[in-house]
Amino acid sequence: MRRRPGNGAEDFKIELTSLVDIMFLLILFLVLTTTFTVSQSKFKVKLPSAVTSTSQVTQNKKILNIVVTADNSVYVDDTNIGIKGLMSFVTTYVDQYGTPTSVYLKADRDAKYGTIIKVMDVLRNRKIFNIDLIVRKLQ
Repeated sequence: MRRRPGNGAEDFKIELTSLVDIMFLLILFLVLTTTFTVSQSKFKVKLPSAVTSTSQVTQNKKILNIVVTADNSVYVDDTNIGIKGLMSFVTTYVDQYGTPTSVYLKADRDAKYGTIIKVMDVLRNRKIFNIDLIVRKLQ
């Protein structure tokens, strides 16, 4: 075997063009497939526990998030609207955006059962029957 003259450093090249293209495609794929979660509320809600709870709720534009706190306040999007305000809010929401595919009801475990039933009754009056009660997984 015969060697070429020189130390061989001239022959060694790394082609970065294809590497940059592949990295750009990987980053683009990760950005497009990533779902970003947003904090549901600015206040603490002690959720009741259940064995059959799911770990994560799906992200969808037509999901309505309602929170009932321990002092029986009703919040939608971090705004305290109360039971009376909920009826007008739901009516406006349905007229503007259509019926939501699902409603996530996050109620504190110390909230009155009657308040939760009133919230569900308001939703059912507007023909919204897909109501999910959010709980935390029993450890």
